[in-house]
Amino acid sequence: MIADAKLAPVNTFHRAFKIRAYPTQDQRRLFARTEGACRFVYNRSLEHIKASYEAKKAGSVERADTPIDFSRVVTQWKKQPETAWLSEVPSGPLGATLRAQDEAFKRFFKGVARYPKPHRRRMACSIQSPLDPRHKDKAAAWANQKILFPGFGIIKVAQPERMPIAQPKMLTLSRDSCGRYFIAFQVSVTLESEPAPVNDRVVGVDLGVKTLAVFSTGESREVHHAERKRRRRLKHLQRCLSRKVGSRKGEKKSRRWIRQRQQINRLECRIRDGRRDTQHKLTTHLTQNYGVICLEDLHVKGMMTSAKGTPEAPGSNVAQKAGLNRGLSNAGFGEIRRQIEYKSVSMGGIVLFADRFAPTSRTCSACGSYQKEFSLKIRKWICPTCGAVHDRDENAAKNIAAFATGSYPGSYGGETPDVMRVEGQIHPTPKGAIPRICQGPDEARTESLKSSKIMPTKAWKPRAEC
Repeated sequence: MIADAKLAPVNTFHRAFKIRAYPTQDQRRLFARTEGACRFVYNRSLEHIKASYEAKKAGSVERADTPIDFSRVVTQWKKQPETAWLSEVPSGPLGATLRAQDEAFKRFFKGVARYPKPHRRRMACSIQSPLDPRHKDKAAAWANQKILFPGFGIIKVAQPERMPIAQPKMLTLSRDSCGRYFIAFQVSVTLESEPAPVNDRVVGVDLGVKTLAVFSTGESREVHHAERKRRRRLKHLQRCLSRKVGSRKGEKKSRRWIRQRQQINRLECRIRDGRRDTQHKLTTHLTQNYGVICLEDLHVKGMMTSAKGTPEAPGSNVAQKAGLNRGLSNAGFGEIRRQIEYKSVSMGGIVLFADRFAPTSRTCSACGSYQKEFSLKIRKWICPTCGAVHDRDENAAKNIAAFATGSYPGSYGGETPDVMRVEGQIHPTPKGAIPRICQGPDEARTESLKSSKIMPTKAWKPRAEC
């Protein structure tokens, strides 16, 4: 399954793959020992680095150690009787763990991440190991559509014919919370020419909670049909777990608690897989059937803020807002946007974004009149200016396509409060919309597109009728 792709210079794609793996019992036991050794080394290195920085702050040493320096200590530990068990696992994952910790500290000092936390023992875990292409046995196995994980041997995978020809430099063997194993890797794919667009069809997509997506063409996609049923079942299982011995902090986990926890993990995996399947089917349908996809530049993190307020100024409708936040989290607006972006790159499509403050729902897509009072309960309405009958989501999708491509949803008639006039523009634009000026087709895009720059091809450009 393709997980991610980004466009690099000279038509080079960095494409990631995640394939289901079926290791043997011996390989699973070796994975458990290796993951435990990596967790041991990571936590000891974190303690050593913290003490080293405190010593530097006190003036005892001139230079603090790094996780790379700590690798020498790990080498010495393998020769000591107390920690000689570290030599029984492959050395590649141990070195990859220290390099990952070094990158975590670099991100922390740059201010883009928090301080690294100690790793805990849990069901969902992973290990990494470099795959040196100079080793003939590894290269030969990859050429025969087999994966030779260093120290583990050949690991059986699902659908080996889907493996790319290019050999990766790093492999990640992971286990999810319900006990399934996966192998992930990233390769560079260079195209001889720029991919041609599928067609010149333009579609606007309005994302929602009850209905996942509504297209400007009238089509719609619902959320996963079994989502609510599984959520109710999950709530029941979690209540049963809270009554088992081991649910309290510091209490030893009983066997019934462990079995109940496994049932919850399996159900959570089914919910997650259903959500991911729905998202991939939606994004694949869009990228394979439309050359230009228009989305709304949503601020998802701001939409999911809590309404509980503060003790001095408590909020209102807190439970209702919490339910809305669960719906937004389940829909996965950010994941849908990410998948559309990387799939459009490989399909030769174009992704455009309408401004997040554009009045897509309040504007009539036929005449452009702006509705001052417009409740969320209104799903279908009649325009008082032109008499057109609109579905709320479909009308918003049409306006998203209009604002994103630079066209104009009719002439703004009726009452338009808080308008801003642009020189050379006949009709006023409601506050928050993208003002349209008669420009060339290259400039008929929203301002939010400047940050994304999802323009992989120049074979086709959206038209802007002046």
